[in-house]
Amino acid sequence: MRNYILFLLVVISLISCSNGYDTEINQGSCDFINFKYYNGSQDLLGEISNDYILIAVNSIYPDHEIKNFISTLNPFNQNYDYQIHKVAHYKFKEIPLKLNAPKSCEEITKLISDLNQNPIISYAHFTLKTNNCTNLIWEPIGNLCVDSYGSNFYVKVLDENDLTDLNQMIAQTNTELVGQNQFMERWFELRATKESNGDGLAMANFFYESGLFEHSEPGISKYPVE
Repeated sequence: MRNYILFLLVVISLISCSNGYDTEINQGSCDFINFKYYNGSQDLLGEISNDYILIAVNSIYPDHEIKNFISTLNPFNQNYDYQIHKVAHYKFKEIPLKLNAPKSCEEITKLISDLNQNPIISYAHFTLKTNNCTNLIWEPIGNLCVDSYGSNFYVKVLDENDLTDLNQMIAQTNTELVGQNQFMERWFELRATKESNGDGLAMANFFYESGLFEHSEPGISKYPVE
């Protein structure tokens, strides 16, 4: 009788472990981050958009090559009239794309990971819902907008003459130094790549959380999608 009970306990334990493993695999992970740091506190950026993803391509690619590539991406609505955004002095062209159907955070996380395997894509990022669809001087730019972030972020060091901590963090996170602000010498522009320990928002937060820097800010942008 005791051996029979022991056998049942072992079977139940194995089933429980198996179910837990399967659930973890099926659920996947959600890598969405909804905050940045401002004045030492977490500043909420908004809810995830389940309908759009931002992709970025190096500006060396002409628009027709980018469009040809996008036409091969099955998860996206091929009838959607997207815009290719290019800002002066920024290395990448950015394109918010509309998904064929709304996706969960876990599904978008997986899709972003898959997109980043493509050599033409420099980065793919989550987008965020917003009720504000105006530019910096309050002019309407569309009927519906999403927010997102680039690969570059901005770090304010404690002493511009001692960059030991900055250089060590760059090496630790596999990020890149873009340059020093010529007017505000304690501010440095950095870049996250696909080889970095996280995207531009994750790295901006990580640098601040290290306690080695006075400020660390991601580059947040707004994109009209309708």
